[in-house]
Amino acid sequence: WGGAADALSSWMTITSGISGFFEPHTRAFLGANVPLGADNAGYYSTAPLRRTLEEMVDFNLLNKSRMRLTVGAAHVRTSVMHYFDSRDMPLTVSHVMASGALPPAFPAVRIDGELYWDGGILSNTPAERIFEDNPRRNGIIFAVHLWNPTGPEPVTIWETLHRHKDIQYSSRIANHIVRQRESHRLRHVITELLKYVPEEARQDPMVRELAGYSCRTRMHMVRLLAPRLGQESHIKDIDFSPAGIRSRWEAGFEDTNRALAAQAWLGDFDLLEGVILHEPESGAEPATEFEPGQAPETRDSGKLAAE
Repeated sequence: WGGAADALSSWMTITSGISGFFEPHTRAFLGANVPLGADNAGYYSTAPLRRTLEEMVDFNLLNKSRMRLTVGAAHVRTSVMHYFDSRDMPLTVSHVMASGALPPAFPAVRIDGELYWDGGILSNTPAERIFEDNPRRNGIIFAVHLWNPTGPEPVTIWETLHRHKDIQYSSRIANHIVRQRESHRLRHVITELLKYVPEEARQDPMVRELAGYSCRTRMHMVRLLAPRLGQESHIKDIDFSPAGIRSRWEAGFEDTNRALAAQAWLGDFDLLEGVILHEPESGAEPATEFEPGQAPETRDSGKLAAE
């Protein structure tokens, strides 16, 4: 009965929406070519979400906090990723909504006269924002993947649809890591080579410019891959049932405890390595359980990237 109940719950979500989140946009279901307007071109209205966020989130407190919040959104006209960062500007409910405006279900959100969609269209875990942050500093990055990049070969249409969506929305972070490892290694190589440059030569403007590409920062990337849970399928992204949410919370809590207990970032590493990837095995028992809010022991300052 579990599968039937999940299917019924998903059908109710599709036809009725979710209270406080989204509701059907009636005109959108009249036909794919019905003019809706650029600000309303989606199957659902997210006006309920705007009201929920305005009620639940204190944006004044958020913008004054030392903890940064960065959200990514895709610029509709140019397909360029744009990051809105509380360090650089006051964030509003529109910035948060834009980062989750996934078409064609949800309409784009207009900010400063321009429309934006969910940044997941371009990158579902935008780790490059952290890798390229300025000034660079040491850190531990926890990257959460809600769509698993690996999975078994499908043997049914249902499984094919599931695997297709996993691949479609899984983060491109593996490619980002390869590129960042190479560039950070080169930065470390430049740092080492500068030791052999005479002090007099270092005063040359060109040498000083080249030296600016050097650094000694090291970033540890901990990838947390969401496991496949129960009978979930390709419509798992609309599963907002209490049981579905709870199972994902529990899986994430266990995997995070496992990563914190392993503390793989405390090992000894090649001097030239600037980006190091750690992938805790999902499903094993954590050696130590950490309470929510308890920080991991680290030799470096920490960072967090969440999908």
